[in-house]
Amino acid sequence: MDLHYLEYIIEIANMHSISRAAENLFITQSTLSQYLSRLEAELGVGLFERRRNEMTLTPAGKLYVSACEQMLQQKRELYNQLSDMGQAKTGSFSVGITPQWGAVAYSHIIGKFYESYPNVTVKVTEETASPLIRLLQDGELDMAIIPLTGNSTLPLESMLLQAEELILAIPKSHAQALPLQNAEGSFPSISIADLKEEPMIFSQNLTTIRKLENQCFAACRITPNIVAEINSHPASLVMAEQGIGSTFVPLSCATTSDRIVYAHAIPAVQWYVVIAFRKGFVMHQSEKYFVSLFQQLFGGPFHPQADSA
Repeated sequence: MDLHYLEYIIEIANMHSISRAAENLFITQSTLSQYLSRLEAELGVGLFERRRNEMTLTPAGKLYVSACEQMLQQKRELYNQLSDMGQAKTGSFSVGITPQWGAVAYSHIIGKFYESYPNVTVKVTEETASPLIRLLQDGELDMAIIPLTGNSTLPLESMLLQAEELILAIPKSHAQALPLQNAEGSFPSISIADLKEEPMIFSQNLTTIRKLENQCFAACRITPNIVAEINSHPASLVMAEQGIGSTFVPLSCATTSDRIVYAHAIPAVQWYVVIAFRKGFVMHQSEKYFVSLFQQLFGGPFHPQADSA
């Protein structure tokens, strides 16, 4: 069986029309119609019900299309595996990253990746979580690093990289006037309710961290004193160092500074960092290695190694 022809049946099922499917496949309508007739005769069962201008799958058709999709997926996986056995280690893939992770990705991940895969092109797109999800659903990105709130659901295949606390970075000059609570561990704590008058540097609207910032202040029934909005943790930390205001940052982004006091928020604020994939995406060894670098960064499992060839 020529697996190429399996795509014909899948396209008819997707388009519900022989004419539209033929147009997408760049073949004539008569050629596609004749192929379907021969196939149904060979199988001894109808795959489609013809209703006016629309074609719908019969139960047998649904079974056949499902099998076609599985065989084509196996073909793609086989080709990818064979490609990985070559020594060229070339190609490209696309990844989406939120602005918060941009600096981390470029400084820690991309450089490390290119040490092992100098001939593989990584196409990086920076966007907030919602646009990245849409790009994945549209097939315009292969994978994306996405932070989520605890009650978020993601309509894509994904794996959890880390459940991470967001801590407060408070200018040292401001901390002296705030009721910080000393506790066991590296950082003190402070109630969100005690930040009513504190100048705050928030992320911009529509970002995951902004949703969490809004939620924690709303839960304490206070209105935050927002003096700046920015979608970059390194930049917000610089502003905190300058005494402009306090800001939330992921624990992994906290940098040592003698001008900042870090504190746990009460109640605690947490987000979930996942790596999500477009439908049907099959990773080559280079892409598996790229994912493993993020897993290593976030303290997760580190399985794939760079090719030694």
